[in-house]
Amino acid sequence: MAENTASALVREVVAAARAEPGERMLALTQLLTEADAAASDVEEILAAVQESQQQTARLRRRTVELEALFSTARELVRLQDVTDVLRRLVQRAHELMGTDVTYLSEVDNAQGDLRVRYSAGTVTPEFRDLLVPAGYGLASLVADSREPVWVREYTRMADAPHDPSIDDAVAREGLVSFLGVPLAVGDEVLGALFACNRFAHDFTPDQVLLLSAFADHAAAVLHSARVLAENAAARARAEEAYAELERHLAATQIVGGIHEELTAAVVSGATLIDLVATVSDRLGRRVRAVDETGLPLDAGADARAGLPRRRPLTDAIRESRASGHAVAVVDGERRWLVVAILGADRALGAMVADDEDAVPDDVARPTLERAAQVAALVSFKRDAVSAIRAERRARVLGAVLDGSAEASVLSSEVVHPLVGVAAIDGRGREGALTVAADAVGDHGLVAVREHGLVVAWTASVDGPGAGAGLVAATERVRRILAERLDDPSVTAVVGATVDGAQALRASAERAVRDLRFLGPLGVSGATVRSDDFAPYHVLSSGEPEAAARFVDGVLGPVRAWDERRGTALVDTLVAYFDAGESRQGAATALRVHTNTVQQRLDRIWTLLDGDPADAEYRFRLQAAVRLERLRRELLGLPGS
Repeated sequence: MAENTASALVREVVAAARAEPGERMLALTQLLTEADAAASDVEEILAAVQESQQQTARLRRRTVELEALFSTARELVRLQDVTDVLRRLVQRAHELMGTDVTYLSEVDNAQGDLRVRYSAGTVTPEFRDLLVPAGYGLASLVADSREPVWVREYTRMADAPHDPSIDDAVAREGLVSFLGVPLAVGDEVLGALFACNRFAHDFTPDQVLLLSAFADHAAAVLHSARVLAENAAARARAEEAYAELERHLAATQIVGGIHEELTAAVVSGATLIDLVATVSDRLGRRVRAVDETGLPLDAGADARAGLPRRRPLTDAIRESRASGHAVAVVDGERRWLVVAILGADRALGAMVADDEDAVPDDVARPTLERAAQVAALVSFKRDAVSAIRAERRARVLGAVLDGSAEASVLSSEVVHPLVGVAAIDGRGREGALTVAADAVGDHGLVAVREHGLVVAWTASVDGPGAGAGLVAATERVRRILAERLDDPSVTAVVGATVDGAQALRASAERAVRDLRFLGPLGVSGATVRSDDFAPYHVLSSGEPEAAARFVDGVLGPVRAWDERRGTALVDTLVAYFDAGESRQGAATALRVHTNTVQQRLDRIWTLLDGDPADAEYRFRLQAAVRLERLRRELLGLPGS
């Protein structure tokens, strides 16, 4: 019987030691009493059993905590879904802490505001997305100190300023006590993990350590997620850069191939138009060549069709000349790429390409820029050849004009016979000879004389109507010179027709003399016919100002009267002489009464010094009047 009692006592002691704290203690006490154990022994045994129960309970709890932490660690290693890992981490912390609410706040912005991301045990939706401004509430204490912080009663917290909106959210959730631990990696705080109760509570060191362990795991999750995201972004950037490099290399190969093709075309003697056609074909879009003013170089009635307006086009040419790169032009709903063809000191022209999607922009732009460089080489070559040709042809024509060579030498330079001469005011201007020679082309020769350029036109430009073709061709050359030399006052005179070397020299001398004759008359920026001055050549001396002085000496007082009073005395004289000195005819031409004509004539005779009855004086007066009328016609003045 005693053996059975002892055996039962041992089993009870073992069972009581394994039980939860406080359990089986009464049954053990009864067995010890029945076994007649001394009071001191009973007290010692009960104390040992209670200590064993507490240690066992602590080990069980620690096992559960470790298992939860190991589960989180395994999920951290896999880290497939950060949101799911953190949500489960908060849930496990909530279960093990045994608090009413557990939540994780993450730094939301550069200012350090904390926003609730994951929560367990909350009952109000406002709290689940709560934003705590930096510097307020318990969160600021946790973030600033980077140490665990807890308060028994939140409303009595005085270590950090309160925010009314945060206090309202806490009150609606019914929270009283808070424990917060930081989520920190190195010196950086990523957020905070909080455990809260809806009653006043003093958190134990075990609770602080447990929540801190979960916070360390949460910080590792956030940091790993950030590193992985940065690595993914870096990998994406690297892949994008590699793809861009591949595209660039492919574009470079394409551009290089086109450049080689253009270079070969130049070597074979291709023109600018040929280069443009090659670029257009390789780019799969229309490409045009224009001069520096935006005018297309290809001929045709619709040559400007498909090009931007002149103003935006010339602006783009200037911008491309300054940058050396292609410039986009938008005009209405259309878009073009424009790249200037650069000379030594100016833009020689430009290439204009329709901006379409036939090839990538990183191919089109460098292709156009390289094509413009090649075109510049072609232009330099062409200009050099043109300058040499112009100098040679100028020497040949100059020799004929000087009488040191026979007209037969011209047959080596022109196919058609020479039919006319023009003199153009372009003397002393650098490049004027080359510009004029390019403008004249194969239709004639250009030589530099003392007072201007002399153009000997061939029959290839002569048109119907007494040399109208020569006038039109000379005017075109004059306009080109005026634009290229930036001098709108450039003037030209179309001389008489020629039929041999002697007539050629005489016509050239006369045209040059007429050119000098126009300046004192105030005529510039126009093309006039030498024949218009035929009656006055015999009146003019070797001085260009003689004709102007003659007119002013005869008609000066009458012109001055008209200028001061706004009258038409000179016009009346013109009409009077045109009507054969008939007052009635003059009145009809002027659409005034005969008495008005008579009154004007009376005024004229009083202003002039000569005697109107003297035939010699009337001849001089009529010559001056007609020369004045010619001057007005050339200048486009009223009454002409």
